[in-house]
Amino acid sequence: MVEDSVLKAVRAAVQEVVPGVEVSDDTPLIARRIVDSLSLLSLVSLLEERLPVTIRDSELLPANFETVVAIRAFLKSKGC
Repeated sequence: MVEDSVLKAVRAAVQEVVPGVEVSDDTPLIARRIVDSLSLLSLVSLLEERLPVTIRDSELLPANFETVVAIRAFLKSKGC
């Protein structure tokens, strides 16, 4: 099975934003305070640079960024 390139990009972006933190695809990023408001903005910026996506301010909802899998589902809903 070929690994999903968007999921791979999300994993890489999360690791870049929070280096040294063990994060699985289902780790609660916001609930465990791994990602805060500033790191979320950095994560969004990286995703917009690396993927063909624009994320609006109104889409910066905790549910869209709670886990790596949630981020992937959100991006999929945007056509990535």
